[in-house]
Amino acid sequence: MDDNDFIMRQLKAISEGFGMILGKGNAPKSEVIYQQQQNQKGKIYTDIDELLLHHKYDESIQYVYGRKFELDRNIYYQLGMWLVKKLKSIHGIDVEMVQEFERNMQKYK
Repeated sequence: MDDNDFIMRQLKAISEGFGMILGKGNAPKSEVIYQQQQNQKGKIYTDIDELLLHHKYDESIQYVYGRKFELDRNIYYQLGMWLVKKLKSIHGIDVEMVQEFERNMQKYK
């Protein structure tokens, strides 16, 4: 099996996890961890959606700012613009706050 292939590694991890569940009930407990690439929608987008759901708009912007050094410049820009689009679709939001965030994100274009 090619350990450099992302999908094959995931299948191997799933298989090992099922093997532990089905075949070895009293074996030491182990944890299956699934890797995620930066360009996949995942925890970051889910976390932001959760903040938006609870009307924590400023916190969602701060959350994106906090990812500045974790993400590739282009991925960071895409994330910021995705949030700008989401924020602009919310009725009654502070327009100046969204515009300032958008101006800051444009610096990464």
